[in-house]
Amino acid sequence: MKLKGKVAIVTAASNDRGSAIAELLASEGAAVTINYFKNKKSAESLLSNIENRGGKAMLRQVDVTSKVSVNRMVKDTVKKFGGIDILVNNAHGTIRRNTFEDTIWKEFTENLNGTIKGAHNCCQAVISGMQKQKWGRIINIMDNIVNEPVKGYTSHTTAQSALVGFTRGLAVELGSFGITVNLICAGFTLAKRTPHAPPRIQKIMAEQTPLKRLALPIDIAKAVLFYATDMSDFVTGNCLSVDGGKAMR
Repeated sequence: MKLKGKVAIVTAASNDRGSAIAELLASEGAAVTINYFKNKKSAESLLSNIENRGGKAMLRQVDVTSKVSVNRMVKDTVKKFGGIDILVNNAHGTIRRNTFEDTIWKEFTENLNGTIKGAHNCCQAVISGMQKQKWGRIINIMDNIVNEPVKGYTSHTTAQSALVGFTRGLAVELGSFGITVNLICAGFTLAKRTPHAPPRIQKIMAEQTPLKRLALPIDIAKAVLFYATDMSDFVTGNCLSVDGGKAMR
């Protein structure tokens, strides 16, 4: 097991991508705190899946934009599992399609809060423990809409782009403590619990990738596992595109 004895927090773990990440980390030996905001049923199902396979996990319903709630989740995780080694920032703001002309500033702040404020709160809550143990892994996840902007999603693209600078700045600050901070740029991912394009559009998008398919949640989870283990010891401030090569076409 690559993560035996490690402890991870995965935010927005009740969505398909987050669930795949939490399950894979748990299967590799990590104890996982499953964070969710609204989808309690999916979070409970994930907890059962992990525990039925002999893994360790717990649930915490937390809005990551609330610093007080995030601090409580971190404190509970340390109390139950002994510390925190891995943080996966998978949460993001509300996504709405709207022309820029009709987009009010509140939509920008909602996206920035969900993506950047959430990551900020979670990172600030865990880094003191990581600094003391001289080891830590912070993994941020964004959509490849940054590399391939789509009309109508300017506010979401802006927030996702900000995550690039956030990741690189934090990587510089925390590197001397043995903490790496990396980013995954996830391609369009097929998921049963999130809205996605109709089949005709999916087929077109798949054909645009060299691998001729769209991403699955497990594809993103495998990239997280790489960053979470010692295999990525000398990688920080990096952005790994997991999009089947679409962005380079």
